[in-house]
Amino acid sequence: MLDYKKILFPVDLSETSAKIIPHVKTIAEKFGAEIHLIFVAKVHEYYVEDEEPGTGIKKKVKEYKDKFFKDIQDSNMVVADGDAADEILAYVDAQDIDMVVMPTRGRKALDKAIFGSVSANVARSAPVPVLFVNPYRDKFLK
Repeated sequence: MLDYKKILFPVDLSETSAKIIPHVKTIAEKFGAEIHLIFVAKVHEYYVEDEEPGTGIKKKVKEYKDKFFKDIQDSNMVVADGDAADEILAYVDAQDIDMVVMPTRGRKALDKAIFGSVSANVARSAPVPVLFVNPYRDKFLK
């Protein structure tokens, strides 16, 4: 039997990510799994003078976790600096993650061709199942 004990939920603090939280929580509850949140950014892009690099974004991610996951005891949070897909995949390996749950973005084909897709890169390379939820077409979230 499959057993998912650690679920990774990459977040970008957007409404899109927040919309699929009920799915993340339901899966975690059904399997008794820990939820791991990861936010990947170029930390220097969030630099504020007289502040250690990344402090401001770490505070925002903690507020996000406290707002949406305060009822989940087994939840972890990390802010990583670098390429989103690379950091997500590295976290999967480092933390022995069993499943990744991500929202789809609904980008148009031209955007994907020019910018690539973090989700597609994660799905192609992940050593674990990756579940995508379209937050704009999900009948459970309407």
